[in-house]
Amino acid sequence: MKIEQAQTISLEEIKKEYRSYLYNQNSGRNSDSTIETNLTDAFYLSRHSGKDVFWKVITSENFEEYGRKELSKVLSEHSKGNVESLINGYFVQLRKLRDFIFSDAFNPIEVNTEEVLKDFLLDIDCLELLSKWTDKFNLFDVLKITRAEIRHSNMLAWLLSPEENHGLGDRVLKAFVQYVIKNFPDNKEVFSTLLMDFNDCEIKREWRHIDLLAISSKSKFVLCIENKIDTGEHDDQLERYKKEVEKAYPDYKKMYIYLSPNGSDSSNPEYWCSMSYHDVLEIIEKSIRKVDLSTDINTLVENYIEIIKRDILEDEELIQICRDIYRKHQKALDLIFENKPDKASDLADLFRDWATEKNQKDQIIFDKENRTGKTIRFRTPTMDSVIPFTDEPNSVWKTKNHYFYFITNNNGKSFAIQFVVNSYNATDEQMAIFEKINELYPTKNPKGEKWQWRTNYSTKHSSVADEIDEEKICNQLDKFFEEILKFEKELTNKLNSKK
Repeated sequence: MKIEQAQTISLEEIKKEYRSYLYNQNSGRNSDSTIETNLTDAFYLSRHSGKDVFWKVITSENFEEYGRKELSKVLSEHSKGNVESLINGYFVQLRKLRDFIFSDAFNPIEVNTEEVLKDFLLDIDCLELLSKWTDKFNLFDVLKITRAEIRHSNMLAWLLSPEENHGLGDRVLKAFVQYVIKNFPDNKEVFSTLLMDFNDCEIKREWRHIDLLAISSKSKFVLCIENKIDTGEHDDQLERYKKEVEKAYPDYKKMYIYLSPNGSDSSNPEYWCSMSYHDVLEIIEKSIRKVDLSTDINTLVENYIEIIKRDILEDEELIQICRDIYRKHQKALDLIFENKPDKASDLADLFRDWATEKNQKDQIIFDKENRTGKTIRFRTPTMDSVIPFTDEPNSVWKTKNHYFYFITNNNGKSFAIQFVVNSYNATDEQMAIFEKINELYPTKNPKGEKWQWRTNYSTKHSSVADEIDEEKICNQLDKFFEEILKFEKELTNKLNSKK
């Protein structure tokens, strides 16, 4: 296949073809997890830098050098490890993917982008089958928290608390306790536990990092719940949580629940009772049948039941309809999904607007031509006067300047501003200034060690809420910029004092 034709195919389709190729070539040499890791590493560049950069690297006549440079950039932005030690592993997998794309083994059906999108739009009524799920109002959809683990724990805390205004009393809490007793039949204090009065129970959230803790001082009872939706256990956390509870409540009766979508076994099944969201659903539905809830409470609880069914558990009817639509319009849906906006791109647009405004006020020189990935870069008048330009645009960024400030974008989760210099094709004068800067603001690179990138200054990372607050983000960028101006003033004063 000609490379021009290959570029019309979605990366998702290429990924499927390459996965199939890797498994066919494997012959039992590597485990499935190893193959999937190699596949993920091969597409690391496209995932973080985007489709355009990926194809520029793949089609570059100087693939080895250009590929390493681009990988070095994204690893510097997204990895906490040593870039120089990581780059070889990622590059090996990228090279193997490139070899596959240029080989006869890669021969997918050529996609006429306009044609597949037209066919999909002409058959847009097929989406009407989804209206049963998409057209209904759901508060959790509006708040965009349908799979947010913290929000589910908050909702469960509200339902479990006898003191809350839902009108369910301690029904939900008692049902959780009864579930543990049923699944741990050797419990020696069954009757005393079942007859407990839970009305004084206090529900704590994130007590010593534990998701949910129900404590009855009157009955000397504590129920510990660890809630997992899209993550699993890590760092022996269940054992640590158990020890924390035992230390804080030594003479209390204790129960432990490990809650997950499908009731996965915990690492400590002797003490932690596995519970699924199927069980939670059954408990909630049974509890509300026994009580006449107010209209607003009933709407909230029904909304919650709906999103458990739809987004956490598997709704067979919904899954089948989605599969049928996907099979029919796979190419078009892959293209749409590949180009869909996400939180990271929304954040990048906000960064771009902020940088444009600063540029118009002559406070920065915004590199508007850079459309690489979701990272924004700019220069400042002060640093332009400190670090001279080269005569030709021969930096790694193909610019005359050998530094940039980058607004890093950690997949829409957090951001920071970093001052980065690059030694590629730098003049002796530039290198001398870089060494002076490094003496004043040292990086992790040992003195004298060959280097390509240095980040001599960085603001702290600022986290981004699930819902982007534009005003808050822009205010934080303004604060970061004030810090940059202080850094530059301090740097220039120190450099001038050395003359």
